Amino acid sequence: MKNEVRDFFDRYGVKEWNRLEDTTYSKINYLLHMHFIEKHLNKGMKILDAGCGAGRYSIEFAKKGCKVTLFDISEEQLKIAEKKIIDAKVNENIEGIFQGDIRDLSQFEDEQFDVVVCYGAPLSYVLKNRDKAILEFYRVLKKNGLLFVSVNNKWGILKMLLGNKYPDFFSDPEYWHIDKVMKTGDLPKHEKVDHPPRHFFEAEELNNLLIENGFVKTVLGGSPCFSCGNAQSIDELGKDEKALHTILQIEIETYTKPTMVDNGEFLLAKGIKK
Repeated sequence: MKNEVRDFFDRYGVKEWNRLEDTTYSKINYLLHMHFIEKHLNKGMKILDAGCGAGRYSIEFAKKGCKVTLFDISEEQLKIAEKKIIDAKVNENIEGIFQGDIRDLSQFEDEQFDVVVCYGAPLSYVLKNRDKAILEFYRVLKKNGLLFVSVNNKWGILKMLLGNKYPDFFSDPEYWHIDKVMKTGDLPKHEKVDHPPRHFFEAEELNNLLIENGFVKTVLGGSPCFSCGNAQSIDELGKDEKALHTILQIEIETYTKPTMVDNGEFLLAKGIKK
């Protein structure tokens, strides 16, 4: 499974960098992920970006003066990240670039980082020993250190597919494993899905995963929350600057409300190491 995920993201290439800027909807997703963390970012703090992909978040953290270590399973994604770091001229705030599996952070010492970030749903590709990844995040964090994660959201994904009007998806539920996904959250390998098998979380499940592995004072979010399932409308409305500003205001007001978090295409979670 590890090799399958690595090979997929090697092939995915620069699309991983582009996916957060190619539409207004995806830009909102990026902005909410940043909004969730940015007030906690301080100059000089040490951040591990675990599952960093092409380095989009790593570069933003470095621009804010944080000392960033990049970690990803894909050699190709790390090569892209290196180039983007040079282009952004933030080399002085990059402390290292490492390849590996998020369930094994043995390259790093205990209590080395102030913040661990695992954005972009790396945990959704971990179908076995998911607790091990969370425990590794806990181990490398300093006392009172912060963990930020995002994963694929079960109900948000279904809502997104409904909004994108894929009629064959809902008319052939057995073929698309809809019942299995609803019951277990697991989507097995599928001939029409490029991605490796994934797990789609519910908010309560993700929250429990953090709490059961030692994290406290957890906070959840949904991203995009208000916009999920309406990508085409958002892209059209986004051409009007005032309309886009209004949509963003609604997103920021709603995305961490407990009654709304399961509406997002992604689930966000924050926890503190005891």
